[in-house]
Formats: sequence, structure tokens, C-alpha cells
Amino acid sequence: MAAVKKKRWPYVLGGILVLLIAIVAVVLWRLDAILLKTARDQAATYSQKLGRPIEIGDVSTKLFPYVGARIQNVTVGPAEGEDLPLAEVKDVTVSVAAMPLLTSKGKDIRVQDAEVSGLTVNVIRLPDGTTNVQRLQEKLAQQQPKEQPPEEQSQPTDLSGVHVERAALTDGTIRFVDRAAGAQARELAVKDLDIEVKDLRVGQPLKVDLAAAVLAEKQNLQMTLAAAPLPATLIPTPEQVTLKAEHIDLSPLGPFLPPDVGLQAGTLDADWKADLGGAVPGGKGPTKLVGVIKALGMKFAGSEGGKALDVVLDTDVTGDMSTGDLALDKLKLDLGPAAITGKGRVKGLLTEKPVVEGFELVGRNLDPAVLAEYYPPLRKQLNGMIAGPIGLDVRGSGTQDAQALDITVDLTPVRLRVPDQLTKDAGGAMKLTARVTGAAASGGALHFDAKSDLSGVDLRPGLMVDKAPGQRLEVAATGTYAPAKTGSGMTVNVTRMSLGALEDTVTGTATVTLAGTGKKATTTFKANVKSARLDAEKLLMSEEEVLARTGGKPPPEPPVEANRFNGYRGDIQFAIASLRYAAMDMSNVTGVVKMVDDLITVEKFSTGVYGGKVVADGTTIRLGPAPEARPFTAKVQVQGLEVAQALAARTPKQVLTGTFNGNVDVQGVGYTPEKLQQTLLGGISGNLLEGTFLGKDLVSSVTGPLAKAIPFAKALKSGDVTSLGGDLPFSVTIKNGVAQLSKPITWTRPEAAMSFDGGIGLDGTLNLTGGVSLTPATIKTLTVGKVTPTEAIPVGVKLGGKAWSPDVTGVDVKPAATTILKLAGASVAGNLLGEKGKAVQDIITGGQDKAKAEAEARANEEKKKLEDQARAEQEKAKKRAEEEAKKKLRGIFGK
Repeated sequence: MAAVKKKRWPYVLGGILVLLIAIVAVVLWRLDAILLKTARDQAATYSQKLGRPIEIGDVSTKLFPYVGARIQNVTVGPAEGEDLPLAEVKDVTVSVAAMPLLTSKGKDIRVQDAEVSGLTVNVIRLPDGTTNVQRLQEKLAQQQPKEQPPEEQSQPTDLSGVHVERAALTDGTIRFVDRAAGAQARELAVKDLDIEVKDLRVGQPLKVDLAAAVLAEKQNLQMTLAAAPLPATLIPTPEQVTLKAEHIDLSPLGPFLPPDVGLQAGTLDADWKADLGGAVPGGKGPTKLVGVIKALGMKFAGSEGGKALDVVLDTDVTGDMSTGDLALDKLKLDLGPAAITGKGRVKGLLTEKPVVEGFELVGRNLDPAVLAEYYPPLRKQLNGMIAGPIGLDVRGSGTQDAQALDITVDLTPVRLRVPDQLTKDAGGAMKLTARVTGAAASGGALHFDAKSDLSGVDLRPGLMVDKAPGQRLEVAATGTYAPAKTGSGMTVNVTRMSLGALEDTVTGTATVTLAGTGKKATTTFKANVKSARLDAEKLLMSEEEVLARTGGKPPPEPPVEANRFNGYRGDIQFAIASLRYAAMDMSNVTGVVKMVDDLITVEKFSTGVYGGKVVADGTTIRLGPAPEARPFTAKVQVQGLEVAQALAARTPKQVLTGTFNGNVDVQGVGYTPEKLQQTLLGGISGNLLEGTFLGKDLVSSVTGPLAKAIPFAKALKSGDVTSLGGDLPFSVTIKNGVAQLSKPITWTRPEAAMSFDGGIGLDGTLNLTGGVSLTPATIKTLTVGKVTPTEAIPVGVKLGGKAWSPDVTGVDVKPAATTILKLAGASVAGNLLGEKGKAVQDIITGGQDKAKAEAEARANEEKKKLEDQARAEQEKAKKRAEEEAKKKLRGIFGK
């Protein structure tokens, strides 16, 4: 029996293996079916989005020893009105090593081969002149959301576990089918298209080879891209590009290019190689450009007289951005009648001792308007902005000990029309000259000394600077430039700069450092500017001038990007001896302004203005939001400010005189009066010294109506002003567009004592209620000596209207007139009756009322005494009743 069992186990094991193989085969068969169904479902979804049928022939998989997939016969079909599919792919295969993938839990991905073969793309020019590719782009654009949410910054994906042995596109074809020619339909093709990448992985250099037969039977275009060893993200840094093209006829491709290009003829030949080096972000080492690119006989629809444009680039150029080396063994760029040529060498331009050897870079006939005669689309792109020959001349000069590059850019013959910025007529001066040397003297890497004459420019189209042609505008700067030692960026240190605008000149120094890229980019700056005199009113356009240029309509606000100031850090220090701005003549204007992102903080600011001094330390504003939504805080201290001067340009008539000392502490959003009336909050407090309220005599405004109510009174003469005393303290709280007095303001004059409470609108509207208490001396004068009261007599009054043209309302003279008439009657009784008349005087002036009040007080006191006695008797009776009740209860219970 044991022997029999031993003979059976191989059969049992074999049966198990057969069963496992059968199970795996069934799983694979079902897996392929499931994947094919899923792929076709996805294809149907995208068919709806693209408006083109998408078909997938077959999907097959393999699990060991390679995890692989093969997709066959994929077609992106034609849209409505098209007779050929957009794209067809015969075969896509991908294979990944299984064991490393399993043992690493998906982290070690070794792609043995990834190949797309038999790709055919059909570019069809339809009868209406458009192409199927254009239609597809429009379809995709319609499906894009109108507002893209801002991209969140994320950490780069680590792909160090990916290794691709080979990835390729083989035997590709791009067919160009012209259906717009009717019966003369043409077909062209880029055939035999091969793209191959080998050994793509972290730490290895990348090389991409491309070859194709462009409108020919054999391959006539080769291109190679080589990159530095790949980082963990597998994002390449290009190092070298090689291009070879053998007499490619571009004419047949014209109809398939965008219609505005209008290419009709031309050929392309190229044998060109570029070692990019430090010319690309992240690259290092020298940059070298060698070879020739020729685009000859280029004809475009609409060219003047059918002119053909020859473009030839012939280079043998080597440069190193880290040291400032540049060798122009050959540089020639021909653009039809225009040309740029260069020769010579510069060594160590970014070092302390540069060497210049016969360096020249010269432009000839660089007139964009002339080039547009050969290439009409350029005319549309320029939109009439520039016409005329641009002068470009760069030459090496100097001795062995002091060598330099002299740069001249002359736009004087050029006509400029830059919309919403500037204009310049041909012949108007616009010239830049600069000298570039090593910066041994200043300690920097590269020294520059530049000057520009912009007197021919008209800046008024920008609706900001009121600078007309022929007026002075000169800019000069001297300093150093140094590229960042690591990564991207640079530092520019301007050791001397000047701006001459109209009749004024601003001088100073500045430093700017750029670092980082993208969302991590930073701009750090520091500036110190000075000027003996600056008339900003002449330099800046007034609102009236702006409206005159815009036809009475306010200029449109440019779109605002809230994060546009992110990464800005720096401060500006300024000192201006005399500044004219917004109808203010300021003296000794000094300050320090700090910027962090969009937050502007005035760390220090002081100026003399209107006979006094203003300090605004701590004022802030945010520049990120749109102007109507910018929040600000203003902290201002004022000493000795002449109020009349300050209000003269802001009110139609004079309102107030005196000297103001105090503090302003407000915050708000926006700048317009309408916005400030909604958002301005805070307070103003201080003292007005020797103040006078102009336009209204409050005493005569009261005594006039009072004199009419008293038969024997005579009105006082009006002085049309009201003195506010030697020192008038006040405090207001600003809210909802109104400056509300924190407590009544009071002051005393020989004629009267005055007190008012209420508020003043930001538009100057008064809403004050108070009183004018006329002194005994004023009453005596008013009554022609007939009445002399012992105390002041008040008269209620209200102030409304605008501050510069106030209305006095609510003058209630009846109580005051009654009092004065009583006093006058008492005086007559006293004079007629002598001693007996005193009782009558007491009754008339209030003695009877006094006696009556005393009697009422005694009566109230007696009444209160009786009520207290009654309350005490009630309490005693209540206690007696409680004692009697207790006695009866004790009798009932026998206790």
C-alpha cells in the first residue's frame, strides 16, 4: 500500500498544477475581457466629450515574468463633416518586470519596453479653410471652466523608483489632406516618424532621438535632445539640442498652418547644434551655438510685390554666464533687408579684470515696418506700434587696463504708438547709451554706467504723467550687476541714479535682488532718494486733463491680481526739500516706507505744511485689493497747522481760522468720498488756538430775533464772525460718515458763553445743537440800559447747512424775552415804590414762586410725617392680632 501511495503523489501534484494553470488562464481570460469593457466604457465617455467616436480593438495582459499590457487598433474617428479618422494606433505595448514590482510593493517600477507603433495622425484641411485639429482645440476649449481655481503648491513627486529601459514611437505618420481644393485635393505626409528614449532613470543622462521623412520618401529631419542626469522628479534640464534638416520644401505645409500665417513658399535647411549650459534654468557651464539654419524664399500671402524673405542664422558663438565670457567667432542673422552681425571676444566680464578683443555687435536696417512688407502677419502683431530703423551698436573699447563695452540703442528715427502708455514721432529724441565694465572699483561683478534721453516721448497717453514731446525726461544710473551664485536670480546695486523730469531732478541709490522662481520668487529692494524740489502737480496729470483725453469717461481700472505683490520685501527712504502735491506746498518731506508683500507701512514720515508740522508714523495701506477695497489706517500728529490754509483749497469759502494741534487716528476702506462715508472709523482730537468761525456771528444771530421780541430793545451790530476763544479743546468720533462730538464744545467770550453738541458730516454738513448764554453786559446793551440781570440768559439755537455757509435755525427767544420783560417790570416797580416795592420785585422776579415752592415743600414734609405715623400704627395692630391668635391656639390644645 505504501508503494502504491508513493507512485500516486506525482499525479496528484500534477493535477494541482494543471488546475492552477487552468484557473490562471481563466482569470487572465476574464481579466482581459474586464479591462477591454472598462476601456471601451471610458472611450465612449470621451467620445461624447470630443464629438468623435473612439474605438478600441483589443486589450490583452500578461502577469509573469513581466506585467504587461497590449492595446491594439485604437481609433479616434472623424467628427461630423470629416471623412478620415483623426488618429489611428495599430499597437501599444507596455511591459514591467514583475518580481521587483511585487517585492517592492509597487515602488520599484522597471519598464522593460513601452512602444507605440503604427501611429497615423490625419490633419485635414476642410472646405471652409479650417482643419480638424483646430476644431478639436475649439471643442476642448469650450469644455474648460471659465475660471480656473489657483493651483495649490505641492511637493514634487519622487519618481526615483521608475526605470524605463526603452520608450519609443515607431513608424509614425502625419498625413496632411487638403479637401479645400475640391477636385484638386492633395495629400502630403511626414512619414517614418521615430522617437526613442533609452535608459530613463534617476542619475542617468537623458537622450531623445527624433527622425522623420518630412514630405519625402526617406528621413530628412533629425533632432536630438540631450539632458543632464535626471533628478528624482525625472524633470529634465536640457543640455544640448542638435538639428539637421535636408532641403525640406515648406510650401505644401502652408495650407495647414493657421490662416493668418499665409505661408506660400519656402525651404528649410539646417545643420545646427546648441550646447545650452547655463542659458537654461538649472543648467551649468558655457553655452555654445554652432551651425547654420536657412529658411530661404519664404513667401507669405499679402507680401508687398510678392517679396520673398530669406532668413539665415549662421553662428559660432560661445558664452559663459557665470564668468561673463563671450566669443563671437561668427554671428550673422539676416532677416531680408535687415541684419545683425557680431564678432570679437569678451573675457571675464563678470570678474574684476575683463578683457575685450575687437568686439562688435551691429544692427542694420532693423525696421519692423519694412519687415512687415515681407511677412504681413507682423503688421497685425505690431498693430502700428513701431516703425522706423532701430539703431543697435555694441563695441569693445578702452585700454588694456581699462576695457569696456559701449552700448548704443537709438530709437530717434523710430515712430512709436504703444496704446495706453506712450507715443513718439519719428525724429523725437529717444536714445540709450551705456558702458559695461568689470567692477573692480566698486566691488561688484559687473559695472554699468547708463544714460537715456527720452525727451521725444509723450507719456500722456498713459493718463498719469503729464510729459509732452520736447519736455525734459532724462534717466541715468551707475552701479553693478551680479547673477546669483546658485540657482536663478540676480542682484543690481545702483550706486548713483538720477531722474530729470521737466524742471525737477531726483537723485539717489537703490539695490534690488531677485531670487527663486514661480510662487517662491522674491524681490528684495532698498532705495534712498532725494530732491531739492519736486512739483508733482506739474508732473502728474490732473483729473480734468484725464477726462479731456477720455471723452469725459473715467479711465477703466486695470484688472487686479490680489497676489501680485507676494514676495516683495524692502523699504524706501526719501528726503524732499520742497514738494508741491494736491494743492499743498510741503517742506522738508522725510520718511521711511516699508513693504512686506502688499502691506505698505509708513515707519517714519514728517513734513512742514500749512505753517505747521505733520507726522504720520504708523500709517498703513494694503495694495493687493482693488482701489475701492483697499484697507488703510492713518495715524497723524499735527502741530501748529494753520487751519485757514488747510481748508482754502477744499471749501468754496473760508470756514475757520486758527492754529490746530492734535491727533488723527482713523481707518477705512477705499478712497472715494462715497466709500469713506461708509467705512471711515476713528477719531480726531486736539485744540484750536485763537480760532474764528467765519461767515456767521452767532451772538448777533441770537440777539437780532431777541431784540424784535422786546419792544424797547435795540439790535446789536453783526460782525459776521464768531471768535472761538484762545484755546478750544475738542474731540470727535467718526462713524457712518459723521464726525460726532465726543462731548459738547464750550467757549466763553465777553458777549456770551456758547456750547454746542452734535456732528459734522464728511461732506461738510453741520448738525449742531446748543445754546448762546448772553452775559449781563450784553443784555444791558441790548435793552439800552433798562435791564441788567445778575446772571447770563441762555437762548437755544441750532446750526445746519454747509460749514462754509451755515444756517442758524431753531432760535427760541421766548424764554429769554419773558425773563427780560419781568426784570424790566421789576425794575420799574422798585423805582416807583421804594422799599415797599421790594416785595413786588420779589414777586415779579420769582419771590412769589419761591414762597410757593417753600410752602409746597413744608406740605410735603408734613404729609410724609403723617404717612410714617400711620404705617407705624398698622404694624403695632398687626403684632397685637398675631399675639391674640397664638393665645387662642394654646387654649385649644391645652398648653
